[in-house]
Amino acid sequence: MATTVPILKGLVVGEYGKAQTVTCKDFDGVAQDISSYTGMTVVARSPGGTKTVSATGSFATDGTDGGVAWSYSTGTYLDRDGTWDGQVVLTKTGYKTKSYPFQMEVAKSLGA
Repeated sequence: MATTVPILKGLVVGEYGKAQTVTCKDFDGVAQDISSYTGMTVVARSPGGTKTVSATGSFATDGTDGGVAWSYSTGTYLDRDGTWDGQVVLTKTGYKTKSYPFQMEVAKSLGA
């Protein structure tokens, strides 16, 4: 049985300040309650694995629906087009867990 990797679309090279959202789900597609976690980071790895970018995440709502939101800043944005790998890292005292990887399709920019 093949597993489908979720794909986040709508990103363009060089964008920052634009909110992105993913939902942490189990393999059955059920959203996970992540409200007890106190820290979250979204890690992105470039096509070819030569660059890693991290952004601080927050609950998209209250965490009970598994929603994580983040945005890139001027110094930490996706700087090349292609398919990036992403992962949410959740922490709380004495515990760290990671989401299943997802992909982000990043379109090329036409300039400026």
